[in-house]
Amino acid sequence: MTDKASNAPDVAGALATLDQSQFMPAMTIELAVERYNTITEFVSRVLRRDVDYGTIPGTDKLTLLKPGAEKLTTFFGLSTRFQVIERIEDWTGAMHEGEPFFYYLSRCQLYRGELLVAEADASCNSRETKYRYREAQRICPSCQQAAIIKGKEEYGGGWICFKKKGGCGAKFSNGDASIETQTVGRIFNPDIADQVNTIQKMSQKRALVAATLLAVNASEFFTQDIEDIMTIPTSAASVDARDNSFAKNAERSVAADEGRLRATADEGRFSPARPAAVDEDADLRPAILSACRALGKTEEQLEDWIQKKFGAGKIDGLTAGQKREVLSFLNGRIAKQQAA
Repeated sequence: MTDKASNAPDVAGALATLDQSQFMPAMTIELAVERYNTITEFVSRVLRRDVDYGTIPGTDKLTLLKPGAEKLTTFFGLSTRFQVIERIEDWTGAMHEGEPFFYYLSRCQLYRGELLVAEADASCNSRETKYRYREAQRICPSCQQAAIIKGKEEYGGGWICFKKKGGCGAKFSNGDASIETQTVGRIFNPDIADQVNTIQKMSQKRALVAATLLAVNASEFFTQDIEDIMTIPTSAASVDARDNSFAKNAERSVAADEGRLRATADEGRFSPARPAAVDEDADLRPAILSACRALGKTEEQLEDWIQKKFGAGKIDGLTAGQKREVLSFLNGRIAKQQAA
């Protein structure tokens, strides 16, 4: 007689033991709430605006900066490990049409002890605008300083090595070949090899910020690291109608010596001080810097945007019309913040 039971499949043995913990949250709701409150308090009490985080012109969300990422990793007991996943180092430009090219893809891994908590990849390369180009300015033949400006016609015109820009005060006539044959404006960076270490470190920094946001769940508070990206309209015509109407009057009103953000405790946000009137014929550089600070931006961030938009690395490299355009845009952003 055949034992049918002996031919039946072993159902119980075929099923693996179910580990219910694999389908449950890693922490209790109470612990999750406590963690969230701790992060919120850390951001408000420890991190500093314009040092650990800031806002980039043209964006609304706060951006986490490298110092802030480092403080967050320390606070959560995370250690960083970097790897270069991919690199291209063409020093002579032989593989890139004669232009030297450097590219780095870095990975940042964040560990708590031996546990990998988060990792992220980020890249940087020498063809990004801030590295690829430089702003060529007229050099004084006498003192070799980039301080040449156009003299006002009512004072005889010509060219002047402006002392307020560090020049020697030398004067040159209109048509002077030593001045007017110089190349000005945006040119390829002739010293890109000097930026190789900076480019590699930038890829690591971007990876660090991205990994930190993942590891500590801080994306609610901050966006990805876009401190070197300024999404700004390419012309005054592209500014929305609301900003445009404000800009017409804003050129004449900007903070001369203020603009620091003041706390508005009842609303839990920051708003800039109201700009003070500035003489239209005055040098607009202080007014531009003041408006920049009122928005919570650094001078370096502003100059990066100026380089991208106008091909001029410095405020002093702009024409009078371009300075007014920059000032109008910044004041438009201030108006938006005040109305928000």
